[in-house]
Amino acid sequence: MALDDRKKSILRAIVEGYIKDAEPVGSRSIAKNTDLNLSAATIRNEMGDLEEMGFLIQPHTSAGRIPSSQGFRFYVDSLMERYRMTTAEIQQMRSALLHKIRELDKIVKDVSAAFSGITNLPTFGVMPTIEYGVIKGIKLVAVDEKTIMVIVSDSSGLIKNKLLRLREPVNDAFLEQLNSVLNQNLAGFTRSEINLNHIIEVINAMGGNHEILASVLELVHEAISEIDKSEVYMEGTTNILRFPEYNDITKIKEILEFFDDKKNLSALVQGLPEVKDGEVKIFIGDENALPQLKNNSVVLSTYKVGEELTGIVGVVGPMRMDYAKVITGVDFFSKQLGEMLSKRLEGGPLPSEIPGIEDGNSKGDG
Repeated sequence: MALDDRKKSILRAIVEGYIKDAEPVGSRSIAKNTDLNLSAATIRNEMGDLEEMGFLIQPHTSAGRIPSSQGFRFYVDSLMERYRMTTAEIQQMRSALLHKIRELDKIVKDVSAAFSGITNLPTFGVMPTIEYGVIKGIKLVAVDEKTIMVIVSDSSGLIKNKLLRLREPVNDAFLEQLNSVLNQNLAGFTRSEINLNHIIEVINAMGGNHEILASVLELVHEAISEIDKSEVYMEGTTNILRFPEYNDITKIKEILEFFDDKKNLSALVQGLPEVKDGEVKIFIGDENALPQLKNNSVVLSTYKVGEELTGIVGVVGPMRMDYAKVITGVDFFSKQLGEMLSKRLEGGPLPSEIPGIEDGNSKGDG
């Protein structure tokens, strides 16, 4: 049975009322606070039909209705109006995006934290990854007499730093020679392409100091492995406590334990179906593969960095979230994060302006 315009209007009023107040919505409230010009009795009958069709739930006999996951899905797909960001919101997000941080992973982590502060929802960011990253350069820098920093970058521009404490001091001439030898023998290869012959060439070229060489090569391997690994960052997990859906101590414990375990976050990302570049996807209730998220919604989008790198940014929250605003925010963040990181990897300046967003302060069909 298809929904007629009247049922659609009533369902929209219930979803938006529930999002706003976190309370079941009754027929009298709809009759009083909307311009439907329908009696409470007529609205009750329509609500009963919507409940039978699976769009609404009546939590208690005498209570109003709340949307089911099916009701939220229909609202997102067919009833939700586009949200236009205000100038203040654009400026706030622009400020969060223009962090001048050197390492890509720190940018993703910090932007995820800033986005969580803006949405008041737990936010996750997934590092852009490439399956076969070619080593672009290796640099050893003396921090003090007995500490050196091993810096590895790949062809995509990802950078990893590792600190190495030495038993004995090394001089600048040794570091300069080792820098040259490492780059001559390892740069231009992927991690899987580097074999024992490459290592032997490095050792033969350097002669002695095998202990230092072994430690440096181990850190280089660790850094390359971390570049190849898909890292997931979760920020703002305690924001979930703002929502009355998590007032129950058991629910609080379950959701915070879920967020606290990185294996869960990796499973969340790996369990997602393929998302097209720049597309915003919404997973409501049972649409989420993980059982711990069956009463929650996930909104995410991919961001593209250069030609080969793809990352993810998204939020997790209750099914009762302001989808229009969250979807607009996720779309904005993913597009601008991809653009900013692409410029960073190309060696260009960070953008001083964020184009492509219409200033406005209201919701509308656009």
